[in-house]
Amino acid sequence: MKKLSTFLCLLLMVSLVFAACGKKSDSSKPADSGKEQSSSETAEDTTEPEGEQEESASGEVAFDENGVSPEHEFPIVDGTMNLKVMVPNSTSVSDFSTNEFTLWYEDLTGVHVDWNVIPQDSLTDKVNISLSSGDMPDVYMQCNITQTQQMVYGSMGAFVPMNDYIEKYSTMFQDIESKVPGLEGIITLPDGNIYCLPYIEKCVHCENSSKLWMNKTWLENVGMEAPTTVEEFETVLKAFKDMDANGNGDASDEIPLLSFEGGWHSNALSGWLTDPFVYTAPDNNYVYLEDGKIKLAYMEEGWKDAMSWLHSLYEQGLYYDQSLIINNDQARTVATNEAGDNLVGCFPNGVPSAVPGDALEQWGDYTAISPIEGPAGRYATFMPYSQITPTCYIITSACSNPAAAFRWGVEQYDREINFKKVFGNEGVQYLRITPGEGDVPADAVDLNTGDPSELAMFADGVMWGDEQNVVWRANGPRIDTPDAKEYRYNQYQIGTYEDNMEYRLSYDTRNNYQPYDPDPAQCLPPLVFDDAQSAELANSQTVVLSYVEEMAARFISGDLDVEANWDSYLQELEVKGVQGMIDIYQAAYDAKN
Repeated sequence: MKKLSTFLCLLLMVSLVFAACGKKSDSSKPADSGKEQSSSETAEDTTEPEGEQEESASGEVAFDENGVSPEHEFPIVDGTMNLKVMVPNSTSVSDFSTNEFTLWYEDLTGVHVDWNVIPQDSLTDKVNISLSSGDMPDVYMQCNITQTQQMVYGSMGAFVPMNDYIEKYSTMFQDIESKVPGLEGIITLPDGNIYCLPYIEKCVHCENSSKLWMNKTWLENVGMEAPTTVEEFETVLKAFKDMDANGNGDASDEIPLLSFEGGWHSNALSGWLTDPFVYTAPDNNYVYLEDGKIKLAYMEEGWKDAMSWLHSLYEQGLYYDQSLIINNDQARTVATNEAGDNLVGCFPNGVPSAVPGDALEQWGDYTAISPIEGPAGRYATFMPYSQITPTCYIITSACSNPAAAFRWGVEQYDREINFKKVFGNEGVQYLRITPGEGDVPADAVDLNTGDPSELAMFADGVMWGDEQNVVWRANGPRIDTPDAKEYRYNQYQIGTYEDNMEYRLSYDTRNNYQPYDPDPAQCLPPLVFDDAQSAELANSQTVVLSYVEEMAARFISGDLDVEANWDSYLQELEVKGVQGMIDIYQAAYDAKN
């Protein structure tokens, strides 16, 4: 850490010297708009939009019939414009009104924002009241307005369709649509309109967050490799149980497999343990596609086989007998003994620290092993659409100049504006680096892309969730995905597989999970339901899933025999309305396609 601090300080000093000596004032640049710069806009800040500001023959920006300049030209409007924006409060932003990026972006665009900042716990109520009363802001930003609401209010004329504005003002967004898989289909509603600019952030390990973490030291102690099949996995669990796998001299204190309720893909139904028998998508309520037809995993024969196999593990003492009722805190109480020995061989979860503990010495031995092969094949639970949040930026009919509001929102996808908005100023909040120079390893790569790192983030020590007033962090339209590399920088994270959890998550995902991703056509995309469908689905699905989870616990524990009770289980699902659910999903999917 001391070496890193020295490295960062040296880079910062070099950046400051070069900035002070090598820059001259250039009045054509957006940052030099004639207004007083905020305190962060010192000489070392080179942040500029990628598109240079073009001027008309007379030297002035050309404004069209909407009073708006072309793409990447600034200011956006001639003079100034007020934009009323509703946004939820953010623990990482002190004050949107005085935020340094807010002031810089106002100087750049000529658009002044009147912020209506809503507490998170009352956001839904406030949004619904504004929609029903018609007392709407010009823009809803990050207000979680569902696509069902977008379709309903869009058809009533309350939300502005963006299709024509995308065509006229943003070849950049058209390019993004062409590069991000599924994006255009997700944001385009059944009426053919796009009412919302999305937030796009690809967390590589989140797309495959249904993982199983296994103690690699235990594997070494019992002389085995990571299992690749259901049979090999069961053999490893037996070795963990019988061979003093943790090496503390007590062959009876090992818990081969443990799960818990209420965590991030932490229970028996989270995917990894059931995928060998039937494709399981817990984040999609166990719904998947087969040749364009809706399937519910918990009604398939493979689900019955998965329940039977998990019961056999449970009966043999290989699966911790309290797993179906304990929570995360309770799981941690049995994960180690007073001497600090790890007692759990493996567990499902999105991160390796969930069960053993947050300290490196607790989770450091756990690695995410690849999916295992069973009767249904070998594949990972995959969420290819999780990077797209289609509820970020909506323009309402209250806006007097929706074209300008669109440009104010869509320009935030520009790489330089995006990084200034999210991470701050070059030379202060982030630094440019070169792998192999200084203390940066020659093989330093961005964990999301695998490409050589370009920037070191959080150089000022202010981390992502810390309160500050320089940037917006995760607020507003954003793109950060390796699917569209030219709209991001390759970031550097300090550490290695052995000591950096993010490094381990990304590495294990790329090497152990992505090779087993199913065809995206098997994965349910986000669907849009009308009001009647939403109401019926919400009622039926709550009842059905509660019953499914209850019966799964009874099947796994042996309270009920799955073979003897399978038919009655299916019959009860029909009584509880499962066919109506299938019909609604199918209708929504067909309408989308």
